[in-house]
Amino acid sequence: MNERPKLFGTAGIRGPFGSKVTADLVFQVSQAVSKIYPTEGIVVGHDARTSSEALSQCATAAVSLAGNKAYIVGLCTFPVIANLTLDEKHTIAIYITASHNPPADNGIKVLRDGREFVEDEQNEIENLIVENRKKSISILHEKWDTIIPQGVITNANDMYKTRLMNEIIIDGEGKEVILDCANGPMSELAPTLLSELGFQVTAINSHVDGYFPGRLAEPSPGNLSVLMNLCRKEKLLGFAFDGDGDRLAVIDENGIFIELSRINALLATLVIKEHGQGEIIVSIDSSTTIDKIVEKYGIEVVRTKLGELHTKGKELIDQGKRIVFAAEPWKPIFPNWGFWIDGLYALLKFLKVIISRKTTVSEVMREIPIHIAERKAYLVEEGKVIEIFEKCKTKLKESMSSEKKKELTIDGLRYDFEDGTWILIRKSGTEPKIRIYYESPTQERFDWIERTVRNIEEIIENRGN
Repeated sequence: MNERPKLFGTAGIRGPFGSKVTADLVFQVSQAVSKIYPTEGIVVGHDARTSSEALSQCATAAVSLAGNKAYIVGLCTFPVIANLTLDEKHTIAIYITASHNPPADNGIKVLRDGREFVEDEQNEIENLIVENRKKSISILHEKWDTIIPQGVITNANDMYKTRLMNEIIIDGEGKEVILDCANGPMSELAPTLLSELGFQVTAINSHVDGYFPGRLAEPSPGNLSVLMNLCRKEKLLGFAFDGDGDRLAVIDENGIFIELSRINALLATLVIKEHGQGEIIVSIDSSTTIDKIVEKYGIEVVRTKLGELHTKGKELIDQGKRIVFAAEPWKPIFPNWGFWIDGLYALLKFLKVIISRKTTVSEVMREIPIHIAERKAYLVEEGKVIEIFEKCKTKLKESMSSEKKKELTIDGLRYDFEDGTWILIRKSGTEPKIRIYYESPTQERFDWIERTVRNIEEIIENRGN
Protein backbone atom coordinates (compact mmCIF):
# COMPACT_ATOMS: atom_id res chain seq x y z
CA MET A 1 0.00 0.00 0.00
CA ASN A 2 2.28 2.77 -1.25
CA GLU A 3 -0.49 5.02 -2.52
CA ARG A 4 -0.96 8.08 -0.36
CA PRO A 5 -4.39 8.09 1.31
CA LYS A 6 -6.60 11.08 0.55
CA LEU A 7 -7.73 12.09 4.01
CA PHE A 8 -8.83 15.67 3.43
CA GLY A 9 -12.10 16.32 1.63
CA THR A 10 -13.87 19.57 0.80
CA ALA A 11 -13.90 20.72 4.43
CA GLY A 12 -11.15 19.06 6.42
CA ILE A 13 -11.48 15.38 7.31
CA ARG A 14 -14.94 13.98 8.03
CA GLY A 15 -16.61 10.63 8.38
CA PRO A 16 -18.13 8.09 10.76
CA PHE A 17 -16.60 8.12 14.23
CA GLY A 18 -14.82 4.89 15.09
CA SER A 19 -14.27 3.78 11.50
CA LYS A 20 -12.95 6.64 9.36
CA VAL A 21 -12.38 9.19 12.14
CA THR A 22 -10.55 7.41 14.95
CA ALA A 23 -8.25 8.26 17.84
CA ASP A 24 -5.40 6.82 15.77
CA LEU A 25 -6.15 9.18 12.90
CA VAL A 26 -6.36 12.19 15.21
CA PHE A 27 -2.99 11.24 16.70
CA GLN A 28 -1.43 10.82 13.26
CA VAL A 29 -2.74 14.11 11.88
CA SER A 30 -1.91 16.08 15.03
CA GLN A 31 1.62 14.72 15.25
CA ALA A 32 2.21 15.33 11.55
CA VAL A 33 1.13 18.95 12.02
CA SER A 34 3.44 19.23 15.04
CA LYS A 35 6.46 17.92 13.14
CA ILE A 36 5.85 20.11 10.09
CA TYR A 37 5.44 23.22 12.26
CA PRO A 38 7.75 22.45 15.20
CA THR A 39 8.12 26.02 16.47
CA GLU A 40 4.43 26.91 16.25
CA GLY A 41 2.11 26.89 19.23
CA ILE A 42 -0.98 24.80 18.46
CA VAL A 43 -4.45 25.50 19.85
CA VAL A 44 -6.87 22.58 20.17
CA GLY A 45 -10.65 22.88 20.41
CA HIS A 46 -13.79 20.95 19.62
CA ASP A 47 -17.49 21.15 18.84
CA ALA A 48 -20.31 19.62 20.92
CA ARG A 49 -20.44 16.09 19.46
CA THR A 50 -20.34 13.27 21.98
CA SER A 51 -16.96 12.07 20.70
CA SER A 52 -15.38 15.49 20.20
CA GLU A 53 -14.01 16.17 23.67
CA ALA A 54 -12.24 12.80 23.83
CA LEU A 55 -10.78 13.23 20.33
CA SER A 56 -9.58 16.73 21.18
CA GLN A 57 -7.81 15.26 24.22
CA CYS A 58 -6.10 12.84 21.83
CA ALA A 59 -5.03 15.78 19.67
CA THR A 60 -3.69 17.67 22.67
CA ALA A 61 -1.70 14.64 23.87
CA ALA A 62 -0.37 14.04 20.35
CA VAL A 63 0.88 17.61 20.04
CA SER A 64 2.61 17.43 23.44
CA LEU A 65 4.21 14.03 22.84
CA ALA A 66 5.59 15.35 19.54
CA GLY A 67 7.38 18.11 21.45
CA ASN A 68 5.16 21.04 20.54
CA LYS A 69 3.30 23.55 22.71
CA ALA A 70 -0.40 22.74 22.99
CA TYR A 71 -3.03 25.23 24.13
CA ILE A 72 -6.32 23.72 25.29
CA VAL A 73 -9.39 25.73 24.28
CA GLY A 74 -12.13 23.15 24.87
CA LEU A 75 -15.65 23.60 23.56
CA CYS A 76 -15.84 26.51 21.12
CA THR A 77 -17.14 27.55 17.72
CA PHE A 78 -15.09 27.37 14.57
CA PRO A 79 -14.87 31.19 14.25
CA VAL A 80 -13.61 31.48 17.83
CA ILE A 81 -10.70 29.07 17.34
CA ALA A 82 -9.89 30.56 13.94
CA ASN A 83 -9.63 33.99 15.56
CA LEU A 84 -7.08 32.64 18.07
CA THR A 85 -4.67 31.70 15.26
CA LEU A 86 -4.10 35.38 14.47
CA ASP A 87 -1.98 35.51 17.64
CA GLU A 88 1.70 34.85 16.83
CA LYS A 89 2.00 32.72 20.00
CA HIS A 90 -0.21 30.02 18.49
CA THR A 91 -0.75 30.34 14.74
CA ILE A 92 -1.90 26.74 14.17
CA ALA A 93 -5.18 25.19 15.30
CA ILE A 94 -6.59 21.66 15.34
CA TYR A 95 -10.36 21.68 15.63
CA ILE A 96 -12.39 18.51 16.12
CA THR A 97 -15.70 18.85 14.28
CA ALA A 98 -17.89 17.33 11.60
CA SER A 99 -19.67 20.65 11.05
CA HIS A 100 -23.17 19.93 9.68
CA ASN A 101 -22.78 16.15 9.35
CA PRO A 102 -24.97 13.73 11.39
CA PRO A 103 -24.14 13.31 15.11
CA ALA A 104 -22.47 9.91 14.61
CA ASP A 105 -19.79 11.53 12.41
CA ASN A 106 -16.74 13.51 13.42
CA GLY A 107 -13.76 15.11 11.76
CA ILE A 108 -10.69 17.33 11.88
CA LYS A 109 -10.06 20.83 10.59
CA VAL A 110 -6.57 22.33 10.65
CA LEU A 111 -6.00 26.09 10.49
CA ARG A 112 -3.04 28.40 10.09
CA ASP A 113 -2.94 32.19 10.45
CA GLY A 114 -6.69 32.57 10.34
CA ARG A 115 -7.47 30.22 7.46
CA GLU A 116 -7.91 26.53 6.88
CA PHE A 117 -4.96 24.60 5.50
CA VAL A 118 -4.60 24.92 1.74
CA GLU A 119 -4.15 21.90 -0.54
CA ASP A 120 -0.33 21.88 -0.44
CA GLU A 121 -0.35 21.92 3.36
CA GLN A 122 -2.90 19.12 3.48
CA ASN A 123 -0.71 17.08 1.13
CA GLU A 124 2.27 17.61 3.44
CA ILE A 125 0.32 16.13 6.33
CA GLU A 126 -0.83 13.13 4.30
CA ASN A 127 2.68 12.47 2.97
CA LEU A 128 4.19 12.51 6.46
CA ILE A 129 1.52 10.15 7.76
CA VAL A 130 2.43 7.70 4.97
CA GLU A 131 6.13 7.98 5.82
CA ASN A 132 5.46 7.28 9.50
CA ARG A 133 3.31 4.29 8.65
CA LYS A 134 6.08 2.85 6.46
CA LYS A 135 8.41 3.16 9.43
CA SER A 136 5.78 1.51 11.66
CA ILE A 137 5.64 4.66 13.77
CA SER A 138 2.26 4.85 15.45
CA ILE A 139 2.87 7.49 18.12
CA LEU A 140 5.91 9.77 18.24
CA HIS A 141 7.52 10.18 21.66
CA GLU A 142 10.02 13.00 21.97
CA LYS A 143 12.61 12.89 24.76
CA TRP A 144 11.14 13.44 28.18
CA ASP A 145 13.05 16.69 28.70
CA THR A 146 11.68 18.22 25.47
CA ILE A 147 8.00 17.86 26.42
CA ILE A 148 6.49 21.36 26.80
CA PRO A 149 3.84 22.04 29.45
CA GLN A 150 0.38 22.56 27.99
CA GLY A 151 -1.39 25.88 28.20
CA VAL A 152 -5.08 26.58 28.70
CA ILE A 153 -7.01 29.40 27.03
CA THR A 154 -10.10 30.15 29.10
CA ASN A 155 -11.20 33.44 27.52
CA ALA A 156 -11.37 32.52 23.82
CA ASN A 157 -15.05 33.51 23.56
CA ASP A 158 -14.41 36.83 25.28
CA MET A 159 -11.49 37.66 22.99
CA TYR A 160 -13.60 36.93 19.94
CA LYS A 161 -16.61 38.88 21.26
CA THR A 162 -14.50 41.92 22.16
CA ARG A 163 -12.89 42.03 18.73
CA LEU A 164 -16.24 41.55 17.02
CA MET A 165 -17.96 44.30 19.01
CA ASN A 166 -15.09 46.68 18.21
CA GLU A 167 -15.27 45.78 14.53
CA ILE A 168 -19.03 46.11 14.02
CA ILE A 169 -20.58 48.94 16.02
CA ILE A 170 -24.29 48.25 16.36
CA ASP A 171 -27.09 49.05 18.80
CA GLY A 172 -29.85 46.48 18.65
CA GLU A 173 -32.37 49.01 20.03
CA GLY A 174 -34.39 46.19 21.57
CA LYS A 175 -35.11 44.57 18.20
CA GLU A 176 -36.45 41.05 18.64
CA VAL A 177 -34.70 38.17 16.86
CA ILE A 178 -34.87 34.39 17.09
CA LEU A 179 -31.69 32.29 17.09
CA ASP A 180 -31.54 28.56 16.36
CA CYS A 181 -28.16 27.44 17.73
CA ALA A 182 -28.34 23.78 16.60
CA ASN A 183 -27.45 22.57 20.13
CA GLY A 184 -23.83 23.38 19.25
CA PRO A 185 -21.19 25.67 20.77
CA MET A 186 -22.88 28.72 19.27
CA SER A 187 -25.44 28.18 22.06
CA GLU A 188 -22.92 29.62 24.52
CA LEU A 189 -21.89 32.56 22.34
CA ALA A 190 -24.52 33.98 19.99
CA PRO A 191 -27.45 34.69 22.39
CA THR A 192 -25.11 36.34 24.92
CA LEU A 193 -23.41 38.50 22.29
CA LEU A 194 -26.64 39.73 20.72
CA SER A 195 -28.13 40.46 24.13
CA GLU A 196 -25.06 42.53 25.04
CA LEU A 197 -25.52 44.44 21.77
CA GLY A 198 -29.05 45.42 22.76
CA PHE A 199 -31.15 42.86 20.92
CA GLN A 200 -34.03 41.01 22.52
CA VAL A 201 -33.18 37.37 21.86
CA THR A 202 -35.31 34.27 21.80
CA ALA A 203 -33.08 31.21 21.49
CA ILE A 204 -34.13 27.70 20.51
CA ASN A 205 -32.00 24.55 20.42
CA SER A 206 -29.69 26.55 22.62
CA HIS A 207 -28.50 23.99 25.16
CA VAL A 208 -25.33 22.15 24.18
CA ASP A 209 -26.09 18.54 23.29
CA GLY A 210 -24.00 16.35 21.00
CA TYR A 211 -27.02 14.27 20.01
CA PHE A 212 -28.56 17.33 18.24
CA PRO A 213 -31.99 16.64 19.78
CA GLY A 214 -33.62 19.76 18.34
CA ARG A 215 -32.78 19.22 14.69
CA LEU A 216 -30.04 17.94 12.40
CA ALA A 217 -26.99 20.19 12.31
CA GLU A 218 -27.33 21.33 8.70
CA PRO A 219 -29.37 24.59 8.61
CA SER A 220 -31.35 23.65 5.51
CA PRO A 221 -35.04 24.51 4.99
CA GLY A 222 -36.06 20.93 5.70
CA ASN A 223 -34.41 21.08 9.14
CA LEU A 224 -35.64 24.54 10.13
CA SER A 225 -39.43 24.10 10.19
CA VAL A 226 -39.70 25.03 13.87
CA LEU A 227 -37.72 28.25 13.39
CA MET A 228 -39.60 29.14 10.20
CA ASN A 229 -42.96 28.63 11.90
CA LEU A 230 -41.89 30.75 14.87
CA CYS A 231 -40.73 33.57 12.62
CA ARG A 232 -44.00 33.41 10.68
CA LYS A 233 -46.12 33.37 13.83
CA GLU A 234 -44.25 36.13 15.66
CA LYS A 235 -43.35 38.19 12.55
CA LEU A 236 -39.70 38.15 13.63
CA LEU A 237 -36.35 37.73 11.91
CA GLY A 238 -34.57 34.41 12.54
CA PHE A 239 -31.05 33.06 12.15
CA ALA A 240 -29.82 29.47 12.25
CA PHE A 241 -26.31 28.06 12.68
CA ASP A 242 -24.81 24.67 11.96
CA GLY A 243 -22.93 22.33 14.31
CA ASP A 244 -19.76 24.43 14.62
CA GLY A 245 -20.97 27.95 13.86
CA ASP A 246 -19.49 28.74 10.48
CA ARG A 247 -22.71 28.36 8.45
CA LEU A 248 -25.59 30.79 8.65
CA ALA A 249 -29.19 30.62 7.40
CA VAL A 250 -31.59 33.57 7.42
CA ILE A 251 -35.37 33.42 7.85
CA ASP A 252 -37.38 36.57 7.14
CA GLU A 253 -40.28 37.99 9.12
CA ASN A 254 -42.73 35.99 7.04
CA GLY A 255 -41.05 32.69 7.92
CA ILE A 256 -39.43 32.37 4.49
CA PHE A 257 -35.98 30.83 4.13
CA ILE A 258 -33.81 33.30 2.20
CA GLU A 259 -32.01 31.49 -0.60
CA LEU A 260 -28.31 31.21 0.22
CA SER A 261 -26.94 32.80 -2.93
CA ARG A 262 -29.01 35.92 -2.34
CA ILE A 263 -27.52 36.35 1.14
CA ASN A 264 -24.00 36.10 -0.28
CA ALA A 265 -24.85 38.58 -3.04
CA LEU A 266 -26.07 41.10 -0.48
CA LEU A 267 -23.02 40.60 1.76
CA ALA A 268 -20.72 41.05 -1.26
CA THR A 269 -22.29 44.40 -2.11
CA LEU A 270 -21.90 45.57 1.50
CA VAL A 271 -18.22 44.68 1.48
CA ILE A 272 -17.59 46.40 -1.89
CA LYS A 273 -19.26 49.58 -0.65
CA GLU A 274 -17.14 49.52 2.53
CA HIS A 275 -13.77 48.37 1.19
CA GLY A 276 -13.80 49.09 -2.55
CA GLN A 277 -13.14 46.85 -5.50
CA GLY A 278 -11.19 43.61 -5.42
CA GLU A 279 -11.44 39.94 -6.19
CA ILE A 280 -14.52 37.94 -5.22
CA ILE A 281 -14.10 34.16 -4.97
CA VAL A 282 -17.01 31.74 -4.85
CA SER A 283 -17.30 27.97 -4.97
CA ILE A 284 -18.31 26.00 -8.03
CA ASP A 285 -21.82 25.47 -6.62
CA SER A 286 -22.56 29.18 -6.20
CA SER A 287 -25.40 30.91 -8.00
CA THR A 288 -25.08 33.38 -10.87
CA THR A 289 -27.02 35.84 -8.70
CA ILE A 290 -23.80 37.15 -7.20
CA ASP A 291 -22.32 37.57 -10.71
CA LYS A 292 -25.25 39.75 -11.78
CA ILE A 293 -25.08 41.87 -8.64
CA VAL A 294 -21.34 42.62 -8.63
CA GLU A 295 -20.89 43.12 -12.36
CA LYS A 296 -22.32 46.65 -11.93
CA TYR A 297 -19.16 47.39 -9.92
CA GLY A 298 -16.96 46.09 -12.74
CA ILE A 299 -16.11 42.91 -10.83
CA GLU A 300 -15.99 39.44 -12.36
CA VAL A 301 -16.47 36.53 -9.96
CA VAL A 302 -13.76 33.86 -9.70
CA ARG A 303 -15.06 30.29 -9.20
CA THR A 304 -13.06 27.52 -7.59
CA LYS A 305 -13.48 23.99 -6.25
CA LEU A 306 -15.78 23.45 -3.31
CA GLY A 307 -13.69 23.62 -0.15
CA GLU A 308 -10.82 25.44 -1.89
CA LEU A 309 -11.65 29.07 -1.15
CA HIS A 310 -8.52 29.26 1.00
CA THR A 311 -6.26 27.68 -1.62
CA LYS A 312 -7.54 29.99 -4.37
CA GLY A 313 -7.36 32.93 -1.99
CA LYS A 314 -3.72 32.26 -1.14
CA GLU A 315 -2.93 31.82 -4.83
CA LEU A 316 -4.44 35.20 -5.72
CA ILE A 317 -2.84 36.96 -2.75
CA ASP A 318 0.55 35.55 -3.77
CA GLN A 319 -0.10 37.11 -7.18
CA GLY A 320 -0.54 40.48 -5.47
CA LYS A 321 -4.31 40.60 -5.83
CA ARG A 322 -6.71 41.98 -3.24
CA ILE A 323 -9.62 39.83 -2.15
CA VAL A 324 -12.65 41.58 -0.68
CA PHE A 325 -15.10 38.68 -0.31
CA ALA A 326 -15.27 34.91 -0.68
CA ALA A 327 -18.12 32.50 -0.15
CA GLU A 328 -19.66 29.11 -0.51
CA PRO A 329 -23.42 28.76 0.00
CA TRP A 330 -24.00 29.27 3.75
CA LYS A 331 -20.33 30.12 4.21
CA PRO A 332 -19.20 33.77 3.86
CA ILE A 333 -15.59 34.89 4.31
CA PHE A 334 -14.66 38.51 5.00
CA PRO A 335 -10.88 38.87 4.40
CA ASN A 336 -10.68 42.23 6.18
CA TRP A 337 -11.94 40.41 9.31
CA GLY A 338 -10.25 37.05 8.80
CA PHE A 339 -9.97 34.45 6.05
CA TRP A 340 -12.23 31.95 7.77
CA ILE A 341 -15.92 31.15 7.39
CA ASP A 342 -17.81 33.06 10.06
CA GLY A 343 -21.57 32.79 10.54
CA LEU A 344 -21.72 35.16 13.50
CA TYR A 345 -19.79 37.96 11.78
CA ALA A 346 -22.13 37.58 8.78
CA LEU A 347 -25.14 37.76 11.12
CA LEU A 348 -23.98 41.06 12.60
CA LYS A 349 -23.24 42.51 9.14
CA PHE A 350 -26.76 41.56 8.12
CA LEU A 351 -28.35 42.96 11.27
CA LYS A 352 -26.47 46.24 10.94
CA VAL A 353 -28.12 46.81 7.57
CA ILE A 354 -31.57 46.11 9.02
CA ILE A 355 -31.00 48.41 12.01
CA SER A 356 -29.31 51.28 10.12
CA ARG A 357 -31.97 51.34 7.41
CA LYS A 358 -34.80 50.81 9.93
CA THR A 359 -36.33 48.24 7.63
CA THR A 360 -37.13 44.55 7.27
CA VAL A 361 -35.35 41.63 5.66
CA SER A 362 -38.06 41.48 3.00
CA GLU A 363 -37.34 45.08 2.00
CA VAL A 364 -33.56 44.69 2.02
CA MET A 365 -33.67 41.54 -0.11
CA ARG A 366 -35.81 43.19 -2.80
CA GLU A 367 -32.63 44.56 -4.38
CA ILE A 368 -31.35 41.00 -4.87
CA PRO A 369 -33.00 39.08 -7.75
CA ILE A 370 -34.84 35.86 -6.99
CA HIS A 371 -33.89 32.76 -8.95
CA ILE A 372 -35.62 29.40 -8.69
CA ALA A 373 -33.09 26.99 -7.24
CA GLU A 374 -32.81 23.40 -6.11
CA ARG A 375 -29.98 21.61 -4.29
CA LYS A 376 -30.27 17.83 -4.19
CA ALA A 377 -28.09 15.14 -2.66
CA TYR A 378 -28.37 11.39 -3.26
CA LEU A 379 -26.83 8.83 -0.92
CA VAL A 380 -25.25 6.04 -2.99
CA GLU A 381 -23.33 2.86 -2.29
CA GLU A 382 -19.82 3.93 -1.25
CA GLY A 383 -18.03 1.58 -3.62
CA LYS A 384 -20.07 2.77 -6.60
CA VAL A 385 -19.82 6.55 -6.18
CA ILE A 386 -17.30 7.09 -8.99
CA GLU A 387 -19.03 4.73 -11.41
CA ILE A 388 -22.46 6.31 -10.89
CA PHE A 389 -21.02 9.81 -11.00
CA GLU A 390 -19.32 9.20 -14.36
CA LYS A 391 -22.55 7.85 -15.85
CA CYS A 392 -24.46 10.87 -14.56
CA LYS A 393 -21.91 13.22 -16.13
CA THR A 394 -22.17 11.41 -19.44
CA LYS A 395 -25.96 11.79 -19.36
CA LEU A 396 -25.68 15.50 -18.65
CA LYS A 397 -23.23 15.99 -21.51
CA GLU A 398 -25.52 14.14 -23.91
CA SER A 399 -28.55 16.14 -22.81
CA MET A 400 -26.82 19.48 -23.30
CA SER A 401 -24.73 18.65 -26.39
CA SER A 402 -26.66 21.03 -28.66
CA GLU A 403 -26.97 23.93 -26.17
CA LYS A 404 -24.84 27.07 -26.15
CA LYS A 405 -23.14 27.07 -22.78
CA LYS A 406 -20.03 27.69 -20.71
CA GLU A 407 -18.45 24.56 -19.25
CA LEU A 408 -16.56 24.30 -15.96
CA THR A 409 -14.88 21.03 -14.94
CA ILE A 410 -12.77 22.12 -11.97
CA ASP A 411 -15.04 20.20 -9.57
CA GLY A 412 -17.57 17.96 -11.23
CA LEU A 413 -19.35 19.29 -14.33
CA ARG A 414 -21.10 22.66 -14.48
CA TYR A 415 -22.92 24.26 -17.41
CA ASP A 416 -23.82 27.97 -17.43
CA PHE A 417 -26.29 29.32 -19.98
CA GLU A 418 -26.63 32.88 -21.24
CA ASP A 419 -29.82 33.70 -19.32
CA GLY A 420 -28.29 32.80 -15.93
CA THR A 421 -29.60 29.23 -15.82
CA TRP A 422 -26.99 26.72 -14.64
CA ILE A 423 -26.58 23.13 -13.50
CA LEU A 424 -23.80 21.37 -11.59
CA ILE A 425 -23.26 17.70 -10.88
CA ARG A 426 -20.49 16.64 -8.53
CA LYS A 427 -19.63 13.93 -6.04
CA SER A 428 -19.41 14.93 -2.39
CA GLY A 429 -15.98 15.28 -0.83
CA THR A 430 -17.21 14.32 2.65
CA GLU A 431 -19.94 11.69 2.15
CA PRO A 432 -20.86 8.95 -0.38
CA LYS A 433 -23.28 11.24 -2.19
CA ILE A 434 -23.94 12.59 -5.66
CA ARG A 435 -25.03 16.22 -5.60
CA ILE A 436 -27.00 18.05 -8.27
CA TYR A 437 -27.56 21.80 -8.05
CA TYR A 438 -29.52 23.80 -10.60
CA GLU A 439 -31.09 27.22 -10.91
CA SER A 440 -32.89 29.50 -13.33
CA PRO A 441 -34.36 33.04 -13.34
CA THR A 442 -37.66 31.81 -14.81
CA GLN A 443 -40.02 28.92 -14.10
CA GLU A 444 -40.03 27.88 -17.75
CA ARG A 445 -36.27 27.48 -17.89
CA PHE A 446 -36.22 25.83 -14.46
CA ASP A 447 -38.71 23.24 -15.68
CA TRP A 448 -36.51 22.68 -18.72
CA ILE A 449 -33.38 22.00 -16.66
CA GLU A 450 -35.34 19.87 -14.20
CA ARG A 451 -36.34 17.46 -16.97
CA THR A 452 -32.66 16.69 -17.46
CA VAL A 453 -32.23 16.22 -13.70
CA ARG A 454 -35.00 13.63 -13.68
CA ASN A 455 -33.17 11.63 -16.34
CA ILE A 456 -30.01 11.74 -14.26
CA GLU A 457 -31.95 10.67 -11.17
CA GLU A 458 -33.01 7.50 -12.97
CA ILE A 459 -29.33 6.52 -13.26
CA ILE A 460 -28.83 7.07 -9.54
CA GLU A 461 -32.00 5.21 -8.58
CA ASN A 462 -30.89 2.25 -10.73
CA ARG A 463 -27.48 2.33 -8.99
CA GLY A 464 -25.75 3.02 -12.30
CA ASN A 465 -27.17 -0.07 -13.99
